[in-house]
Amino acid sequence: MKTKNMLLSALAALVPASLIAVPAVAQEGQSPQGQVKDAAASKTRLGAPLTFSVEGLTKDNIERVARSLTSLTENVYVCAQCMHEEARPGRCIPCNVDLEAKKRPILSAAVPSLQDANIRLTPFAARTLRYSDLLRTLKTDSVELDSAKFPLAGEARLVLRGGSSEDAKAIDTALEDSKLFDTVNARYDVASAEIQVVVHANATPPMHDQVVAVIDALETKATLADVIWGPLPIPAKT
Repeated sequence: MKTKNMLLSALAALVPASLIAVPAVAQEGQSPQGQVKDAAASKTRLGAPLTFSVEGLTKDNIERVARSLTSLTENVYVCAQCMHEEARPGRCIPCNVDLEAKKRPILSAAVPSLQDANIRLTPFAARTLRYSDLLRTLKTDSVELDSAKFPLAGEARLVLRGGSSEDAKAIDTALEDSKLFDTVNARYDVASAEIQVVVHANATPPMHDQVVAVIDALETKATLADVIWGPLPIPAKT
């Protein structure tokens, strides 16, 4: 009887410890999974849709055009454990592992319309979409983008080449005065010798050629070379 009582006392002492320890282990096991899901979700958020007119869409190339556009990818460097991404190679500091090179799709969807002679794109918000890539990709399938009917919607970066820091100030003022965008912020990037203008259009975005006309009217050497949608680059450390 004494032995039985001693066993019961020992078991009673062990049970509370077990109840505390098991949930703690479960939480530790679930935490990384939650981080992975959150990180993955942030990479699949969609950006603002972009619809523009084209010439050359036919019933014979429409499917190829859609495939070519959705095949556009971006090189990124990913942590296999927490799914953190960087634009350049390196190490994931929290996980203490090397980032792995991966290719990720830029577009969630590309829907060409024969009836409307246009294409509707839905980019991933975390990806970088370039106007020049659209021109090049469409050209391979004999489709021409109509720059006069191409809206510079949402937040974008205008990349101008051939200008100076003084030209950047003049372009900033001209685009502000034109009221084509809701916000304009131009700066001269010494490293790339480019003028980069971050613009944002809310309700009614201007067309590509309208913006070109404002820039060309200044008669500087700066010309619009590209338009980029996506995350702003992190400034290089000096």
